[in-house]
Amino acid sequence: MVALSNVRFGKTNGEIKATQNALIAVGIEIPAGATGFFGEQTRTAYRKWQHMLGFTGSAADGFPGCASLAKLGARAGFTVDCRHPGAIAKSSVRFSRNSGLALGEPTALAFAEQACDLTGAPRSWVTGVANGASLKTLVRRESAYKPNAVNLNDSNATGPFQSDGARLNCSRGYAQVIPGTFAENHQAGTSDRIYDPVANISAAINYIWRRYGDISRVQQANPNLDPAPY
Repeated sequence: MVALSNVRFGKTNGEIKATQNALIAVGIEIPAGATGFFGEQTRTAYRKWQHMLGFTGSAADGFPGCASLAKLGARAGFTVDCRHPGAIAKSSVRFSRNSGLALGEPTALAFAEQACDLTGAPRSWVTGVANGASLKTLVRRESAYKPNAVNLNDSNATGPFQSDGARLNCSRGYAQVIPGTFAENHQAGTSDRIYDPVANISAAINYIWRRYGDISRVQQANPNLDPAPY
């Protein structure tokens, strides 16, 4: 069994090694071999696998998705678990707000560091990776560093009203995640409250990994690009 959540750029583990061996077995070269480390060589190799499957454009970016990894696993004899290990039911999400938290950037970034530590994201995600993309920019744009922020007006603002007075599917918290995304990408060991700072940012990090592969590819996190939904 290989968990999709463990086959991520920058990580080192046995599941990545199994993926590398599978790539090599289908004829795709990795110069350093099956080291268990997912770096640029493995990303290049995985991009070739995506091209072999007929993927093009952003769908062939070298970051594993459920469909492509499952097909690789079928060739190599392993199954793929595409669920995030900390996922919870959407019905389990709670909507109580925070009280007594200091507002502003320093508090938000401290929580972002905790979220990185829990999810395994590098702390460089907090203040900026090579192209300047950061959780700092994303959280500033999404919530202005307000942990109880909720968007009552965008296209997500649908569904029955919840205990916080907002509709079910509204974006909430520091990183403005919707309940479905929060539940699917919930980090084990964190609160089931969508407004909880660490749980909220952790879910956003896990979502970024699953959808984009790395924060460097998120326009909303890049201060050099115009704001855009993520």
